[in-house]
Amino acid sequence: MGLKVDTQIFHLGETGKLPEESIQALAAAAKASRIIIFPTDTVYGVGSTGLIKAASRRIYQIKARPSIKPLPVLVWSVEEAKKWVQWTEQAEKLSKKFWPGALTLVLKPTQQGKILTFPEYQTVAIRVPNHPLLNEIIKASGAPWVSTSANISGSPAMSKGEDVVSTFRGVVDYIVASGNTPGGESSVIDATGKTIRILREGKISASEAFAVCPPENASAAGAQK
Repeated sequence: MGLKVDTQIFHLGETGKLPEESIQALAAAAKASRIIIFPTDTVYGVGSTGLIKAASRRIYQIKARPSIKPLPVLVWSVEEAKKWVQWTEQAEKLSKKFWPGALTLVLKPTQQGKILTFPEYQTVAIRVPNHPLLNEIIKASGAPWVSTSANISGSPAMSKGEDVVSTFRGVVDYIVASGNTPGGESSVIDATGKTIRILREGKISASEAFAVCPPENASAAGAQK
C-alpha cells in the first residue's frame, strides 16, 4: 500500500456530526488531494478531489485497483452533477426518484467534466449520497470527489468502522469513523440515451427503476447482481 502515513481519525458521536472546524479541515484536505475514508449510506468509501489526477492515482495504488476500472464520482446535489455530466431525460426522472440515495448514474461528461476521468473513458459514473455529513464535507471542499468502496480490490466492501481503521490506519491521510454503515451497494444505471441500461442491480431493484422508466424504455440486458 506504499509508505506509512500519519492517519488522523475523526470519531463521530451519537449525533453523527462533526464540529465545523473538522468539516473544514477535511474539506481542505480533499482539495489538497489528501485521501479520506468516510461513511456513506451504503458502505465506507475512500476518496478525494476529482480535479487532481494525483489523488486518483493514489486511490488506485491504495486499493490495488486495476486502472482499467474508472473511479465513480460523488457530488452534493443534482445541480452540481449537471455541471459535470450531460443530463438526459432519463437521468432527470431517476434522480428525482432516487437522489440522494443508492443510485449511480452513468452519463457522458460535459466539457468541464472530462477532467474527472481519463481520455479513454467515454462516461462518468456519478452519485449524490444520502449522507448529510458527507455531502456537507464535499460541498465545503468545492469539488466533486472521485470515490470507491474502502477495501482492497477483490475483497468485500467494509461497513464496520473498526475494520476500516484496522485496515487503513497508516495508509490513508484521514478516516471518519462512525461505527457501522447500512451496507449494500448502489445500483448502477446507464442513462446516456432514451433507453436505460441496468449495469448493476444493488439497493435499488430493476423493478423500481423500471417503474420510473417504463420497460418499453428500459433494458436489463447485461445487468449484474
